[in-house]
Amino acid sequence: MKKYSKLIAIILIAGVVITTITSCKKEAGLDVTFKMRTTTTTPVTKAVNSLEWTSGSVTICEIVFDGDMTDGESVSITHEQISTIDLITGNATPEILVTIPMGEYKSVNLGIEIFDENDTPSVITEGTYTNADGVVTPIRFEFNSGEVFEANAASHTFKKGDSPVAEIDFSPAFWFSTITAAQLDNATRVEGVIIVSESYNSGIFDIVADKLDDATQAYFK
Repeated sequence: MKKYSKLIAIILIAGVVITTITSCKKEAGLDVTFKMRTTTTTPVTKAVNSLEWTSGSVTICEIVFDGDMTDGESVSITHEQISTIDLITGNATPEILVTIPMGEYKSVNLGIEIFDENDTPSVITEGTYTNADGVVTPIRFEFNSGEVFEANAASHTFKKGDSPVAEIDFSPAFWFSTITAAQLDNATRVEGVIIVSESYNSGIFDIVADKLDDATQAYFK
């Protein structure tokens, strides 16, 4: 009986080890690269009463990943990292990699917190405004606040061997989409530049800042 009991014990221990290994495999994660998806390209010809964005950046300090898996499990990951994302290329410096458990997700929500620990604007976009007479004026938008942007994504499956990329919509063209030519024509110039910030052209700034709060979208590929 003692030998039999020892055999049972060994089998039970082996079963625990196998279960542990299986659980570890289930919880294994993939490194997901985070980028911005923007619409800031500059056309060959400039239309009158138009804004064209040629450069910009966003400095973030935290990404929160919340996902509901099809098997009923929920995943919540907070990734703290200060990184600056180029609004033209969408690339982050340093690169943002978040390890996410593999599996099938029926929904994903991303929270992106903007860095605001100093006086340097955390969101900067620069470009030009062309008025009805074809006169081109530089324009610069500055935003400095610990804003948290919410981005929702459709279902996605993270599989072993994948190198997934998360792209988050972040578009100055959308932020300024309700600003009229008259508002820009009458905007205050600072050394020839239309600066839109809390200190300059605050009326335009408030409208644009409200658009930043609008829900955006995330995509995995």
